Amino acid sequence: MKEEIINRVLQEVRRRQNCALLLGRAPSHDLGWYYVTEGEYEAVVIGSLSPYELLHFPDEICTEALLQGKPVFLCEEGLDYRRYAKTVNRALYSRLLAAERQLKQLGVQFVSQQQQKLLTAEEVRRRLKNGQPIEGRLTPLARDVLEGRL
Repeated sequence: MKEEIINRVLQEVRRRQNCALLLGRAPSHDLGWYYVTEGEYEAVVIGSLSPYELLHFPDEICTEALLQGKPVFLCEEGLDYRRYAKTVNRALYSRLLAAERQLKQLGVQFVSQQQQKLLTAEEVRRRLKNGQPIEGRLTPLARDVLEGRL
């Protein structure tokens, strides 16, 4: 009985957090998401893509997320092929660059360590209360808070 209550509370807490489906390695920097590997999610975070995966993108999960209008983020540090820029065959490297451009055309948002943290609804509320500027990327719920819907 107690375990069932604890599981329900945990599920509700996770439901209220900004959950993102994590594909690949976890990013080295905080993007403001609670990562899940299954279940419901608001966005997809691709922590890493091998050269093979990049050439065969989008996979089924990302295609479904993009069709549903869910944001898909790719951590630039996870593009492993960039490490081989000096040794790779030029034709292959050109195909990888073209695949990267296609990701952007499909709506995948690239994030790097230099970019600002993703602002959650709680952070937006705090900044609004304190009169601080709202700068950076916003979660869907944070956008609703900013627009006065919540």
